[in-house]
Amino acid sequence: MDHNQKPVTEAVDGHGTHEAHGLNWFQWDNKEDPALGFMIINFVLLLAIVYMIMRKPISNMVTARREGLEEALREANELREEAQKALRSAKERTDALDLEMARIREDILDAGLAEARHISEEAERRLKRMEDESAALLEQEVARMSVEIRREVVDAVTSTAQRVISSSIQASDHDRLAEDYTKSMNEITSPAKEQ
Repeated sequence: MDHNQKPVTEAVDGHGTHEAHGLNWFQWDNKEDPALGFMIINFVLLLAIVYMIMRKPISNMVTARREGLEEALREANELREEAQKALRSAKERTDALDLEMARIREDILDAGLAEARHISEEAERRLKRMEDESAALLEQEVARMSVEIRREVVDAVTSTAQRVISSSIQASDHDRLAEDYTKSMNEITSPAKEQ
């Protein structure tokens, strides 16, 4: 028996056959129970070889990944700074637009007030002109009516005088008036003939 081999305990089952219990660590000639120790050594050696082969590519991959993450982080920081600059610029433009809008609003209000004053002044001028025209028209109408009333009064007085005179004048007065009229006409025309 090998000194590396553990003792095997045998048990008898109900049929009279013997069964071995225990692990085979380093015995090569046992075909039923392979040597577990050699398998573990082989596995550890395989891991060591894989590590030796893959150490450089894995290291390169980790380095490349770290560099990629650093580059992505740097780009993200640059983008964040650009975004902050753009935000500050947009805020400045917004503030400038707010000031411009306030100035435009004030200008529009001033222009509206000036236009309202202009319209009010123009309305006052038109009202004054209309009052002056109305006064002039009223004076003209009063003068016209005054002339018309005078004419009507003269016509009425003349008509009344004619009736009074017609009723009080007799035929002899009529003849005398005709003679007087003829004489006065002769006197007017005779000095013109002498010249």
